[in-house]
Amino acid sequence: MKLMKGLLGLSLVGLSLTALGQTNRIGVHPPKLVLLISIDQFRQDYIERFAPYYLPSKSGGKPGGFRFLMETGARYLDAHHNHIPTATGPGHASLMSGSEPTLDGIIGNDWFDRVNNHSTYCVDDASVHVVGGGTTKPMSAKNLLVSTVGDELKLATGGKSKVVGISFKDRAAILMAGHAADTVIWLDSNVGNWVSSSYYFPNDHLPNWVDSFNKERVVDKAVGQNWEPLLPSEAYSLTRRNPGEAKTSDTKPFSHRLGTGKADKAFYKDLPVSGNGQEFLFKTVERAVDAEKLGQHECPDVLVVNLATNDYVGHRYGPDSPEVMDVSVRTDRLLSELFTHLDKQVGIDNVDIVLTADHGVLPVVEESAGLNRMPSVRITSSVADQVATSLSKQFGEGKWLLGDGLYEQNLFLDHKTIADKGLKVADVEKAAAEAASNLPGVYMAFTRSRILNGEVPGWDWTQMVLNGYNPRLGGDIMVIEAPGALFGGGTGTSHGTAWAYDSHVPILLRGPGITKGIFGRHVHTADIASTLCHLLGIEYPTGNIGHPLSEALGAGGG
Repeated sequence: MKLMKGLLGLSLVGLSLTALGQTNRIGVHPPKLVLLISIDQFRQDYIERFAPYYLPSKSGGKPGGFRFLMETGARYLDAHHNHIPTATGPGHASLMSGSEPTLDGIIGNDWFDRVNNHSTYCVDDASVHVVGGGTTKPMSAKNLLVSTVGDELKLATGGKSKVVGISFKDRAAILMAGHAADTVIWLDSNVGNWVSSSYYFPNDHLPNWVDSFNKERVVDKAVGQNWEPLLPSEAYSLTRRNPGEAKTSDTKPFSHRLGTGKADKAFYKDLPVSGNGQEFLFKTVERAVDAEKLGQHECPDVLVVNLATNDYVGHRYGPDSPEVMDVSVRTDRLLSELFTHLDKQVGIDNVDIVLTADHGVLPVVEESAGLNRMPSVRITSSVADQVATSLSKQFGEGKWLLGDGLYEQNLFLDHKTIADKGLKVADVEKAAAEAASNLPGVYMAFTRSRILNGEVPGWDWTQMVLNGYNPRLGGDIMVIEAPGALFGGGTGTSHGTAWAYDSHVPILLRGPGITKGIFGRHVHTADIASTLCHLLGIEYPTGNIGHPLSEALGAGGG
C-alpha cells in the first residue's frame, strides 16, 4: 500500500512537471514574450492630444497602436520618473532595473570620472571594441551597477531565455537590455549600419540576420526622399512651426529633405530625425522577432525597443510642432503593424507589452515666453563659468572646476586646487552653491554635504535630487533649474529637470496577467521592473527600489 502511494505521488509529481514544462518552465502562467517600448521624449499629454488621429483599438481584426493598449490594457495617468536628470541614460537605466541613479550609477548621459580624471559617457567601455565595422566608440553595460529584468530572467532560466535590445541610441539599447543580453544593437549614423560591441559578441561577429540586414542596405530605401506629412494639412492646424523655420507653402506644414540625395553621412544623420527613420527602426524590430524567434522558445523572451526618432524630432522642433504630431501618429501606425506581426508570430495575447518613455520635454522657450507670455527663459551663458569666476573672486584665481563644466545638474570641484589653497571642500561647496543659486534660471543649488547629511528640504520633488545623487560618482554641487528655464542656445528645446513637463510620461501595459483599467495613482517608472518580474515569476533586479503596479496585476491599490 505504501509503495502504491509512493508511485502515485511520483506520478503526480511527473504530471506537475509536465504541466510546468507546457508553461515555459518558469512561473505558472508567464508570457511568451515581454516587449518593453520606450518612446524617447514622449510626454504623457501626447497620448491625449493626438488621440483623434490614432487608429481605433481594433479594425478588421487587427490591433491598433496606442488606443489598442489604452482600451484593452492598464493605463496609468500620473506616472513620473523619480530622479534627475530626466535624461536618456538615467531614464532607460531605471526602466528595466527598477533602480535610480543613486544605486544604478547612471547619474547622467555624461559625468566627470574622478578616478580616471576624465569625462565619461554612460556606456563607455575602452576594454571592448566595436563589432560590425562601425566608426563609433566601443560601448557596454559596464557602468550600470545593477541588474535588469533581462539579466534576472537569464539567471532564472539557466540562460534559455533570449534578451534583445534595439535602438538608434547605444545607451538606450544597452541600459534597458542589461549585462547578459544576447543581441544588443545600435545605429552607427556615420555609415548607416547596425553595430554592437565585443561585450555582447566576443566572437567579433554580429548575428547573421543583423549582418544580412546591413548588407541589404534597407537603410538606404529612403535615399532621395523627403519627410512629408502623413496627414492632411488641416489636421496639423493646432500645431505651430518652429520659430525661425522657413514656411514651405501655405498648405504644407513641413517638408524635410533627407541629406543631399545620396547614401552618405549627411543622409544617415538626417534619417533618424524623420518619420522615414522611424519606419526603418520598426523594420529592424520585425526582422529581430523573426530571426531570433522571440516568444517561440521554451522560456519567455525579452525584447526592449527605444524609439529615438521621437527625441531627435522633439529636440529640433519642439513638442508643439507639426513634426512631433506627425511622428507620434506615425508611431501609432507602426505600433499597429508590429502588434499585427507579433499576433501572427507569437499571438498578441501571449505578449506582455509595456509602453512608456524615458523623459518628457520643455516647450520651446521662445514660444512660451514670446507668444504666450509664460515664465520661461533660455540661459545661453555658462553656469560653470560664472560659478568659477565667483570662486576666483572669493578665494583667488585657480582651476576651480573639473571637466567640461556643468554635467546635466552636476558641477565637479577641483579638490587639488582646494587643497593647494588650504581650503575646506565644504566651504568651497557652499560658496559655489550660493553663486549658482544667484544666477538667472537657477531655482536653487544643493551641495554634496547637504545631500548626504539629509539637509535637503522635504518637498515632493526633492526626492528626485536624492534619487539622482550617487555618493561615489556624483558632483560636489547639484544645480536645479527653475521651472521653464533652459540652459543652452539655439532654437530647439531640451529636458532634464525635476518638473512635470520632463518627468510625466505614459505607462501602458497589456497582456497575460494584466488587468484592464485606468488608474490615477501616482506611480514611478521604476515600478515597471518589479511588475514585469511578478509576471515572469522571477526575482527583482539587484538595485530595485520600485514597487509592483498592483492595480495592473489585479491586486487592488488606490
